[in-house]
Amino acid sequence: MPFRNRKINALAFAIFVAAAAFALWRALLPDDGGLSMIPWDKAKHFIVFYVLTALAITALPASRFWRIGVVLLAFGGLIEVLQAFVGRDAAWGDVLADACGIGALFGPIVLRDLTVGRATLPIAPPLEVGQVLGQEVKEPL
Repeated sequence: MPFRNRKINALAFAIFVAAAAFALWRALLPDDGGLSMIPWDKAKHFIVFYVLTALAITALPASRFWRIGVVLLAFGGLIEVLQAFVGRDAAWGDVLADACGIGALFGPIVLRDLTVGRATLPIAPPLEVGQVLGQEVKEPL
């Protein structure tokens, strides 16, 4: 099996490749101009790349996030270049929407990694007013 020595989830990788191929195929089809569930093109780009990012990090758990992000962003750019050749509108705004979809998934993960694992300082018990002033505090009556 080609994935045996690598840290790749083979099933998730197959689903990721199929989803990416489907996204490419749909992006290169002629625009039918019909109604869809998501009428705004940028929202479609955001959702597709959010899902592709989720599939990629599931399929490649040992990969660095920035590499996955760069590859997916390059894929989004490739889609826009290819759309220009098939008579579709190629727009840099679509690549920006792709980047937002990628970042929307990576943002919380990166923030979690920045905050988890840091040594936490022990929390001191609350001080009485007298202790703050340097006085000895006796037990309450």
